[in-house]
Amino acid sequence: MMSINLTQPQVMLHQMVTDFADKEVKPFDMIIDKERDFPKELWSKLVNTGFLGLTLPEEYGGAGFDIVASSQTVYDFAVRNASVAFTLEGHYKTVDQVLKYATPELKEKYLPQANQRVFGFSSTEPQGGSNVMGHTAKAVKEGNKWILNGNKTMITNGGLAEVYCVLLKTSPTELSCFLVDEDMPGFKHGKREEFIGMNGTPVGEIFLENVVVSEDHLLGKIGQGVEIGDNAHYDARILMGAIAAGITEHALTIAVDYAKKREAIDTPIIQLHSIQTKITEIAIAKENTQLLYQEAAKLKLAGKPYAKVATMAKSYGSRASVIAADHALQVLGGYGYSREYPAEHLIRDARALQIAEGSLEKMMIEITKEVVNEGEE
Repeated sequence: MMSINLTQPQVMLHQMVTDFADKEVKPFDMIIDKERDFPKELWSKLVNTGFLGLTLPEEYGGAGFDIVASSQTVYDFAVRNASVAFTLEGHYKTVDQVLKYATPELKEKYLPQANQRVFGFSSTEPQGGSNVMGHTAKAVKEGNKWILNGNKTMITNGGLAEVYCVLLKTSPTELSCFLVDEDMPGFKHGKREEFIGMNGTPVGEIFLENVVVSEDHLLGKIGQGVEIGDNAHYDARILMGAIAAGITEHALTIAVDYAKKREAIDTPIIQLHSIQTKITEIAIAKENTQLLYQEAAKLKLAGKPYAKVATMAKSYGSRASVIAADHALQVLGGYGYSREYPAEHLIRDARALQIAEGSLEKMMIEITKEVVNEGEE
């Protein structure tokens, strides 16, 4: 069920994505989790079909779709495999910041590349996550150049991405955002994290050792880094809600299919009240998460404040998807607990959503502030 009315091009995109995902992604769901990588053929097809350029304006070689279409696309992929959706989420939210804040010259140089090269947003440091003002990576102005130094970690698509938006200190009390290319001298990729879920999407670190960039590699203005980082998070949370809804839909499909076939004393277990309760809870969670992320997408498209609803989509969806996957595991019983079936990796994938793009605890603080501020207006 959709709460949004898709345009004809969006309907055509939705059908194309579902056909592609059913044929090219769904069969590799378990393989991606076990191999901790995308099959090379799949990645080539994703790029060549144009999914990286989905949100890019046509003037940069992209398809020009909006947040409603991109969130629907992320959802459609997440139903088949969450890692594919997670990789696209990290790329889309980064490209969006370049579109918003880069100079015309920088856009002209790099945005056409986003059709083929993955982009990543880099904020977190080993010594701190959400407390960005406690970070130490910095940029120092020398003449008409910036010298960049520091270590960033926990980057979605880290290692896979070739172009990064990086938050750096430009004074003890301000953050600024710079666009950095892996081909620049002094740029190095670090280790990939050994996470328990979202295994197809690499999460890694980068090192900047006296990386020199020109003035036009500054996104926005000096000191605008916190704003850019917040915008990246809010954009990502819409897509995170879509991923959560997709995982929950995946769990629902697994549970229903199994419950129809599995019998207990010659009766399909789907007729048992205990099983029906679990399936009902999964279905409700999926619909609620969809409504939240779709509402956030509509608000953003309309130019209205969307941060609160996007954060709700991520907060509610991240919890609901873990519970939904656990319900599906319980419906499958012993098979659900086996690595030979997908229910257990859905739990591991869903659990990442309570940490990525801001911890669940941070989401609660932000939502409370929004609600209190609304009550005082």
